[in-house]
Amino acid sequence: MNHKYIYPLLIVIICVIFIALCVLIAIPSKAYEGDVIRTVKQDALHEAADALRAAGYAEDSAPIRALSAAWWAEQEALDIVARVVMGEAGSCPFDHQVAVAAVVVNRVNSDLFPNTVRDVVAQPMQYTTLYLSGFDTTPRICYEAAKVALDGTDGVPDDVIWQAEFPQGREIWWRSEVNTGWYASTTFFCRRPDNDLPMRIV
Repeated sequence: MNHKYIYPLLIVIICVIFIALCVLIAIPSKAYEGDVIRTVKQDALHEAADALRAAGYAEDSAPIRALSAAWWAEQEALDIVARVVMGEAGSCPFDHQVAVAAVVVNRVNSDLFPNTVRDVVAQPMQYTTLYLSGFDTTPRICYEAAKVALDGTDGVPDDVIWQAEFPQGREIWWRSEVNTGWYASTTFFCRRPDNDLPMRIV
């Protein structure tokens, strides 16, 4: 091949690869294709609504509207927690992702924080509000981690409410070290503060 064509050909190949990558990034992930990811609470709400429909209740009846509102509130929580997992631990192992999701859910259940996922994530200096509406390409595995936490099957103690690159709170429950080859970090998952007990490194 004539050498004067090599560089233009390489440029064309690089441009094609770049365009293909841009297209792949722009296509939203299909988080709900195939087996749908739903929480246990959503399944229970759906079954309750179906039972009411079978009993003759109309879609616009107050009981079914209430169940539908609760179902969508749980869906919003699932979406937001999945985005938090992606943003905080998208390249981390699954057990780390589950711990990140559990911290959010534990905060909702703690008297130290607001009592909804949206309000917990919206708190200043804690997370980014991008998690409330961004990330159209949240991977399915992040939804799976969020589901585990929302279902309460994560195995993370209820008082683990801190996740940071430094110890805080009462004691360290888990120190997670991640090294992907191109990215390395240490994350501390810590228990809630207790004025009677000093910080303990474990």
